[in-house]
Amino acid sequence: MNSVVTKGLEAITSRTNLSTGLSHPNDMNAAKEMFLLLHQAGEILLSEEIESYAVSNGWSAKDANELAQLGGQIGMGKKPRIKDGPWWKDGLIEQWQNEEND
Repeated sequence: MNSVVTKGLEAITSRTNLSTGLSHPNDMNAAKEMFLLLHQAGEILLSEEIESYAVSNGWSAKDANELAQLGGQIGMGKKPRIKDGPWWKDGLIEQWQNEEND
């Protein structure tokens, strides 16, 4: 997994209440938006890598699987319904991509 996707997962993890996973609508919507932004920026989202990252970074196995399925589906082009937001600042993915290329 490249550093841009890792930073996206770090951002999701840092704003999510890991004791409840994605059960809170704000956490779910923020995760959906991050995966959509990553996908739109051309980043590859593989559910196996997402799940492995999540389990290694404090997510329960069940919640890591849910996060992985969500990321994988969006990575394959599924358009999520996102309420409220924006959850992330404009240009965040591009900033990460520029940092990776420096």
